[in-house]
Order: sequence, then structure tokens, then C-alpha cells
Amino acid sequence: MTSGDTEEPAERFVRSYLAAAPTSADRDAAEALRPEARTVLAAIVEGVGEGPIPEIGDPALREGLTLASLLGRRAAVLDVTPAAALGIAPALVDGLYGVGERSVLLDPLRATIVDGYVRAREERERDLAARRAADAVAWAELAPRCFAVFLRGEQDAHALEPRIEALGRALLDGDARACVVDLRGLREPDRDRIGQLFAIHAACSMLGVRTHFVGFGEGWTQAATEARVDFSLVEMHPNVGTAVSEALRHCDLELRPASRLGEAMRRLLGR
Repeated sequence: MTSGDTEEPAERFVRSYLAAAPTSADRDAAEALRPEARTVLAAIVEGVGEGPIPEIGDPALREGLTLASLLGRRAAVLDVTPAAALGIAPALVDGLYGVGERSVLLDPLRATIVDGYVRAREERERDLAARRAADAVAWAELAPRCFAVFLRGEQDAHALEPRIEALGRALLDGDARACVVDLRGLREPDRDRIGQLFAIHAACSMLGVRTHFVGFGEGWTQAATEARVDFSLVEMHPNVGTAVSEALRHCDLELRPASRLGEAMRRLLGR
């Protein structure tokens, strides 16, 4: 088969895919899938050559099946429906018209494509969840120059990075001197999360802001030791009330029970 013939399999793939695609959005994705499909088809044709279809585990088909997995991932990125994703393998087989007993490739192609599709969808959902968790990171100016940041759930380091940058800007704009970091709502400690805490501490330190951590228990200490992160200079507090009092003191303020500020603090902290 000549290099010019490789265009025909791609055309057949697109026609077959379009015929089976259930939604207009799925059909709109056909042209975006064409380049990857062309690559898969070319790899299979090259692997098969003029002979019969080899066994599925044969190295001759390895590249084609690997590329088929990437095609499945591409379909997930394009947000095609699962039904349309299932139609990709039959469309590839149609694109291999004239290549031996091509029907034996249907099941392995389908399995490989679906695996790539599902993995990419799962990764996408994890990324979305991480972004939602990072977006939920809240901070507040408790008093002039005194801030608090509240971490909840399972935070991803990559997704949290822009939020830490935004926190740094807020601290800079507020001429902050102290920041309470409440990590009681975080999931169990691990190396990734300890890195996130250190990033917050580093951002505060660069701005001359004193950090006051709450909820930094034995598990976090062990994770910091394993990750070789030094928190020896970070102030740890047993509860939010103590942390806020110390943070206010660093801002030359005082939390008095009878003051309106104290009432606001207790409402905010649930204390």
C-alpha cells in the first residue's frame, strides 16, 4: 500500500464514524479525530504488511494498538459521548478495508480505545475536582493586616498553585503581618500536601508575614520529616482561638471578649 493510499483509510474511518455518531457534537469531532485515526491506520497497515493479520500480542501490532489508546484519549478530550467512543473501533476496522481478516482487530481495538477513553475521562474528573477544591480555598481579613486561610478536602498541588499566588497578592495588598493557616479540614497528611503547606508558608515568609498553623498534628510532623521539609520555625497552635490571638498580637491588636471584633471572631470561628 502506497503512502497516498493512507488517505483513503482515513476517509473511510471518518465516513463510518459519522454514520454511527449519535449527536451533532460527536459528529463535529470527526475532523479532529481524523489525524490520530490516520496515524493508527498507517501503523496497523505497516505492521501487517502484505501478510495475514498476526496474533494480537505480536509486536507488529503493538504500535498501532498503542496509538489507538491515544486516539481514545483524544476522544475523551474532545468530550465525545461514550456511544461515539465505542464507534471508533468499528470505524477503524472499516478504514482497513482490504487488509487481511481485519475483523479480528475489532475487539482489541475497542478494548484499547475504551481504556484510553476511560483513563482520560477519569483524569479529567480528578483535575476538575482538584480545581473545585482549590477554588474553595477561602481566606479572610480577620482584622487590619491579619488574615486567615482555610484549607479543606483533598488539595492538588498543581491546582492550588494559582490560589496560593492569589493569597500572596491579597496579603501584599492588605499589608499583612500575620496569617492563620487552618488545615484541620484537609485530608490525611502526605508529601504532596506538606509541600502545599510549605508553599503557603514560603509565600508568607517572602512578604514578611508571620504564619500561625492550626491542626498541624503528629501526622503532619511525620510527613514533613519524610519530605525533608523544615517547619521548625513555624508557629503551631492547638486551636483556632489561640492562633488568632497570637496573630492579632503580631498585628498589635487584641481579641477582647467584650469587643465587637471578639464577637465577630467567635461567630466566624464557631467558638
